[in-house]
Amino acid sequence: MPLPDWINPFGKVIDLASEAITDKDKLNELNHAYDMAESELKKMLEETYRQELGTKTIPWVDALHKMGRQLFGYAGYGLAFYMVSQGYDPMAAMAAIAPGGIYSYVKGRGK
Repeated sequence: MPLPDWINPFGKVIDLASEAITDKDKLNELNHAYDMAESELKKMLEETYRQELGTKTIPWVDALHKMGRQLFGYAGYGLAFYMVSQGYDPMAAMAAIAPGGIYSYVKGRGK
C-alpha cells in the first residue's frame, strides 16, 4: 500500500516521470529507487511509532491533555459571561469563544 501524498509527495513526480521517460531501463531504475526510498520511509515511521508507544509519560500531564477541550470550553463560557457582565456586546463574546467551539466540532467527540 503506498503512503499518502502528504507523507511522501514524490508519488506524483514518479507519475510525471513515467510519462516523460521513454527508456525502460531508466524508468525501472527510477521506480526501484522510489520503492526503496518508500520502504525506508515506512520503516522510519514504524520505528517512530514504536518509540512513541514505549515512551513513559507523566500521568497528570496526560490527564490535563485529555481534559483540554472540556477545560477550554468551560473557560470560554466563563469568558463569555464575564464579557457580557462587563457590558461587551454578546456578539463579541460569541466571537471570542467561537474558535474553541469550531475546534471541538472539527475534532469530534473525544475518546
